[in-house]
Amino acid sequence: MTSSPTPGYGFAAAWHAMTGSEGDESLLLGPDVSRTLTSYICPGETVLDIAADEFAMVAAQAGAHVTVVDGSSQRLAQVASDAQRHGVTVDTVHALWPHAAVAHHDVVVGAGALRRHRDLPAALRAMVLHADRLLLCVDEAGTPAPHEQVLAALLGAPVIRQAPRHLLIAGTLAEMGLAADVRMVTTVRAVTVADETELVQRLAGRSLPGPLARRLLDLLASTLSRTPAGNWQYRYPAETGLVVCPV
Repeated sequence: MTSSPTPGYGFAAAWHAMTGSEGDESLLLGPDVSRTLTSYICPGETVLDIAADEFAMVAAQAGAHVTVVDGSSQRLAQVASDAQRHGVTVDTVHALWPHAAVAHHDVVVGAGALRRHRDLPAALRAMVLHADRLLLCVDEAGTPAPHEQVLAALLGAPVIRQAPRHLLIAGTLAEMGLAADVRMVTTVRAVTVADETELVQRLAGRSLPGPLARRLLDLLASTLSRTPAGNWQYRYPAETGLVVCPV
């Protein structure tokens, strides 16, 4: 998909630059974010989720009539399997957003799915056109996790702060003439591993010298615990931005 230039503050250009270097990854919502999203949806409403993600099942279990659009047959099969296991119905459409022939829905949701689209304005315009009442978008706020900040301090490196994706979405909607509310939701994420060596590798993205690895774990000690199975677990808060746009 190619980028379409949008005049204004460069929200679309900033988004395009970020998504160009990433893979087809999904956003881990967590129960807090899922509950917040669900609070905007009434039972019996129709919901269009523009990617096969964990929220589709949450919305269906909350009583919504959910349709999922995704270009991956494997992800759609997983959604269908999860729906059968939980005793709910989720309709699936095999297509790449925004090139999907689907009806209007009360609510259209992008739970981290927009990062798969380099052309943010085009993806958002299609979402707006398919929404009868509300557009909901969730993505990360760009705040570095505690372990990233600690590691940067130990290495004497700058803390890398990503552009707040949710604000780029809200800014692009504003350039389209749509006013959106932005809400921050804090969720807890966890990294669970078998031993300390694996934990350091997961957090640092590589092996570290013994003394440096020990110092990293010492500084994160208050966030470390053992699971009932005896594994190490690192739990940390993550900021997520929710964009709520009436249409």
